[in-house]
Amino acid sequence: MTRYKRFLRWLGLLALFLGLLVLVPRLLIELQWFAQFDSSTVILRRWLFQGLAFVLVLGLGLPLQLQQLRRCWRLRQDSGRKVLRDVPLAPLNAAALVAVLAGLLLLLSLGLSYLMLQARGLILDPFQGQVITGLAAMADLPVWLVLVLVALLLPLLLLWPYTTLRISLAAALAGSATALARGWSLWLPGLLAVPFGEADPVTGLDLSFTVLRLPALHLLVSILLAQVMVGLAGCLWLTFSEGTSLSDLRFPGLSRDQQRVLQPQLAVLSLAAALSYGLSPFNLMVEGSGVASGAGFVDLHIRLPLKLLLAALLLFSGLGLLVPVPRSWFRRVALLPLISTAFTLPVVEWALAPLVQRVWVQPRELELEAPYLKRSIAATRRAFGLEAVREVDLAPKQQLRPADLRSSSGTLANVRLWDSGPLLEANRQLQQLRLYYRFPSAAVDRYPLSDRTAEKGSQQVLVAARELDSSALAKGSRTWLNRHLVFTHGYGFTVSPVNAAGADGLPLYFVKDLGRSGRVQAIPQLGLSQQQVEQALPVGRPKLYFASGASPYAIAPTQVREFDYPEGDLNVYSHYDGEAGVPIHGPLDRLMAAIYLPEPRLLFTGSLTPSSRLLLRRQVNERLTAIAPFLRFESKPYLVTARVDDDPDYRSEHHQYWMLDGFTQSRSYPYSDANPEGIRYFRNPVKAVVDAYNGDVWLYVSDPTDPVLRTWQKAFPDLFRPLQAMPKQLLAHIQVPQSQFQIQAERLLRYHVTDVRTFYNGDDVWAVPEEIYGDRTAPVRPYHVTMQLPGSSRPEFVLLLPFTPLKRANMVGWLAARNDTPNYGELFLARFPQQRLLLGPQQISALIEQDPAISYQFGLWNRAGSKLLRGNLLVMPVGQGLLYVEPVYLQSSNNALPTLVRVVVTDGQRYVMEPTFDQALARLVSAAGSPVPRALTLPGAAAAP
Repeated sequence: MTRYKRFLRWLGLLALFLGLLVLVPRLLIELQWFAQFDSSTVILRRWLFQGLAFVLVLGLGLPLQLQQLRRCWRLRQDSGRKVLRDVPLAPLNAAALVAVLAGLLLLLSLGLSYLMLQARGLILDPFQGQVITGLAAMADLPVWLVLVLVALLLPLLLLWPYTTLRISLAAALAGSATALARGWSLWLPGLLAVPFGEADPVTGLDLSFTVLRLPALHLLVSILLAQVMVGLAGCLWLTFSEGTSLSDLRFPGLSRDQQRVLQPQLAVLSLAAALSYGLSPFNLMVEGSGVASGAGFVDLHIRLPLKLLLAALLLFSGLGLLVPVPRSWFRRVALLPLISTAFTLPVVEWALAPLVQRVWVQPRELELEAPYLKRSIAATRRAFGLEAVREVDLAPKQQLRPADLRSSSGTLANVRLWDSGPLLEANRQLQQLRLYYRFPSAAVDRYPLSDRTAEKGSQQVLVAARELDSSALAKGSRTWLNRHLVFTHGYGFTVSPVNAAGADGLPLYFVKDLGRSGRVQAIPQLGLSQQQVEQALPVGRPKLYFASGASPYAIAPTQVREFDYPEGDLNVYSHYDGEAGVPIHGPLDRLMAAIYLPEPRLLFTGSLTPSSRLLLRRQVNERLTAIAPFLRFESKPYLVTARVDDDPDYRSEHHQYWMLDGFTQSRSYPYSDANPEGIRYFRNPVKAVVDAYNGDVWLYVSDPTDPVLRTWQKAFPDLFRPLQAMPKQLLAHIQVPQSQFQIQAERLLRYHVTDVRTFYNGDDVWAVPEEIYGDRTAPVRPYHVTMQLPGSSRPEFVLLLPFTPLKRANMVGWLAARNDTPNYGELFLARFPQQRLLLGPQQISALIEQDPAISYQFGLWNRAGSKLLRGNLLVMPVGQGLLYVEPVYLQSSNNALPTLVRVVVTDGQRYVMEPTFDQALARLVSAAGSPVPRALTLPGAAAAP
């Protein structure tokens, strides 16, 4: 036995050493990574939170539960001398004993499975935002996992019950401690919750309780219930399998000592269950079952009283088990009502409540559910920021006149003819230059290139970063040295006007090409000078060490030169001189990095220098998520080029920056209707900036009123700066993120209605229209336009989306998000009279195809060898009417290079297709506003230029 213990001791020491060997390098590298942002306190604080939670759970749980198990084991050892009452408690015959032991084994396996999966889920994604639902989640546990544990535990419990249960309890406690440590994403905001300043309609408590504290309580209660269940099942197994119980298949009953030992566990289990049912008002406000989102009539009048009664009885029973009370009195006052209520609750949940809903509520549903529908409408609009939507009623005419164009010159100066899809295809053909370069995305932005910005608005452009994809290197060149030391960064970007094309139909560029052949140029047809373009679009050293796409770690600078760009038949190289990354010049640094990655080649390469640094998390989203994991970030950052020379935190020689939006969200905002992702609260309070060369990160608070962000600011005050501190050169490029706009627009489809009766009847539900994009039908995506909003003479950069009635194609309005200061973030909703037929995008797309001349021309282009692509159909208010614009591209079947060949414009009555937008617009309103032929050219005459 001594040798066995010595072996176990050495095995434990070996496991501890291996654990430290993996953990220490990870902690040190992570600490140095955060140090480059002066954020060491952020990661140390996070580790402190998790470490305290882990130690607290193990420090309290191990002594308490192992001591309890030891008491049960001692009573089992003395089972031959135990004294029973005249009428013993819980005697079991053969069948009952087998059933009880099988049930205890199942409970033990369920509890262990639950805690293991809970810990695993929180390790992998602690910020998934799911509201933990307690033991009901056990019904969703993998059956195979439970059965494997049952098969594993059964023989061990029969042979070595005490040792097996000690190990099981320790494993359960390790799972509980890990889950609560990684669950800091839930309990930390619960502890630091900032008040919302609004009370929920059922309990009167501040909304912060339901939004921020309820998930933490669910996590705590679910883990406590599972842990106590494992401990109680272990003690009961030792008790019911004592002595000759297994051989005789008969348990004589519980002695007084055994009852006293089991009472504390039963009391804790009862109190935890009481707390779980005591949260019913808040759970029902989040997950109701009526026509309203949240608790309805049946929830509050049938389900809630019974659940609260059960919670009270469980509380009373738990206290009765802890405090000595007469047994007969306790049985009459607590146990009998508790058992009755526990058996009644499922009947009420699954039979009585649906019956009341069907028989009593549904015949008078609007009358009974109206207060709850009103709550749901108000809460949903508040949770998604729809209360501040500015609404205006418009009655546009379906015919444009010259006066409309004159009054909307700012809108017409920047009409977008290039979509990101065709432009990226053109970039890949014209600007990619090498296989290992890529243009993963193109973002619409605006730059003040003209002296007439106030009149015509900033020039709208598409910016695409030329990033490097080392996985696209030739197979023989895809070596470790090339991927991590040589091909370390992308180079350059393109800037294209959205409203112009060359004589050949290809996009034009303000910024194009690479290195010494790279050019920043004016475009004469837009009336811009070379000086204006160079001033507004600084290039400098456009090395993109940090990118929007996936990027492996890099080591720079080293003795190996880094590839910059090709110059003819030669390549240009350089060395990184930034300050990003983790130093790895010393032997110990190399060892730590080699274990962290893991990459043993770091120990043997002779290419490192005293200045070498390990560049980690080079993808912008990954970088920001590591720093602020409690925020959800927009999926695609956008590149901004700007000269920031008046802020000491920014380097004047760096001009390229990635900008990204951070969101806060919740799944437990009371009475709010969840969107398809299950989100009930959504805000965009953070603007992030990342230096594309040096990797520096800045987080700016754009919405200081968001209580969720203010809660996280209490935990990490050093992470954030006010938006006013953002350099004005970058502030001019902030945008309302498309994710937020789409979520708000989706909620507005139904929740633009505030009248309860109209909402209940569902006769004013909107939908996102469809259009023909490319060669297939697809939902219209929000698009950027520079336009004059109704009542304004100044053009603005807005994000716009039209709406149609549900299952109908005519247009009922559009939603615009304003991007320019001082009106940034405001939502503008234009409503159209529903008694008038205003053509929607799908109808316009169909009518364009039905026009005889246009359809004939489309057919000519769609012959073998070429492919016609239809761009986004833009709908814009122009004067007193609406203007629909659709670019048309042509693409060879043998070459994916699209060219802009025509522009179709219409006001809903007349359809014009011309080589340029100006020509089409002029013909649309020609002859003093009188109707013109539905096509401008004879069939076949409108050939590609």
